[in-house]
Amino acid sequence: MLFTYRYVNHSSARFQEYLEHLVKEVWCKASGDFSLDLLHPELKIIVEDISNDESITTDHLYGPIQKIYGLFRAQLTATQRGQVAVWYDNNNDIEALCANDPRKTPGTYADIRALNIELETALKSFCKSLFTQVIKLKAVTSRIGSIEEHYIEFVKVNVEEKCPYCGYVDIRGVNYTTRDAYDHFLPKGIYPFNSVNLRNLAPMCPQCNSSYKLAKDPVKHIDPIKKADGGRRKAFYSYAAENPEISVTVMLKTRDMADLSAKDIELTFTSPGHEEEVEAWKDVFGIEERYKAKLCAQNDGKAWLQRITEDCENIDVSRDELLAYELRAAERLPYNDAGFLKKPFLIACKDANII
Repeated sequence: MLFTYRYVNHSSARFQEYLEHLVKEVWCKASGDFSLDLLHPELKIIVEDISNDESITTDHLYGPIQKIYGLFRAQLTATQRGQVAVWYDNNNDIEALCANDPRKTPGTYADIRALNIELETALKSFCKSLFTQVIKLKAVTSRIGSIEEHYIEFVKVNVEEKCPYCGYVDIRGVNYTTRDAYDHFLPKGIYPFNSVNLRNLAPMCPQCNSSYKLAKDPVKHIDPIKKADGGRRKAFYSYAAENPEISVTVMLKTRDMADLSAKDIELTFTSPGHEEEVEAWKDVFGIEERYKAKLCAQNDGKAWLQRITEDCENIDVSRDELLAYELRAAERLPYNDAGFLKKPFLIACKDANII
């Protein structure tokens, strides 16, 4: 990713605290009959309110929690329960997993299935519903706030209003009444227990989210050979303290700009010390395809070039002067008009004697 988000503390993160208590203190220590008194006190009140709300016809919490409790109690050994507790901790250390910390091995639903197939099915349904249904219920939002309220606070702090995963598509900010979707960076369909972890959730543009990333796992190799050799890899962490500082270089294989196509462009991405993260970013978000398409587009790359080659005459400056101005502007505002791409593209045009 081209820049990182600033994490925003918000009361809605408390639901993850409820989940941690549920997994590690209730399910993993299951013995005797289930009782609501075992739950985190705040979660107990939420469960009771939902159970008493006649307008809610689906049992999202009490029934699933009780069923999973029974599976832990009757069908998992002490060792297996301990393993689930470790997986909970590891799956919620998003930064460590993105760094491929060898001390943190994540647990997937496939791993849960190896313990107990019925537990896998129940956990997958439960964890998914936490994000898609439960955190939207009034019994929850009236106590800890909503994801919409988190988004409002989020965009007050993250003011770029550009998607950091591609760098050029807008993210709706404070002047919008609607919001962009949150992506589960570590997919909720692969990893249990982090579907409502705000450190695993970040706004993402529709192109990145729905057209390219989809359910891809950034911390797993796509290449079959590398996948077979352990499979894990590093990926950029959305809330890292420092930006990755990726540099893009463009080389043109043609001077025929009227018929410029993706095959005529070579892109190089450099970020010293982050080579593996860059490869994961390119894989997951289709970066090379998208950037080349943008450089070939009539209202992007070709328009940038046209401004230099034609507008210099209209404003009575030389091509070199106008090019220097455009390069300075792109350097100063890299996410305005995709300046981070415009600058290397115009330099490539200069090097190819097109400008």
